[in-house]
Amino acid sequence: MLLDRFARRDLVVKLDATRNGATQPVLLDRIRLDRLIYELTYARLVMMTKGQYLEEHDEHP
Repeated sequence: MLLDRFARRDLVVKLDATRNGATQPVLLDRIRLDRLIYELTYARLVMMTKGQYLEEHDEHP
């Protein structure tokens, strides 16, 4: 990790993403990281509810 003592930057997270068999590094700022966490959490909840979307799951019978 390189640290630039003179530049003040926002938090950035680096992760490796695979697309079409090729892996490349991706930098996520705070907003994109929040969106990724939201999307992964939503996908997990959908899987836990056996594929029903949360809006359908919350409806009363």
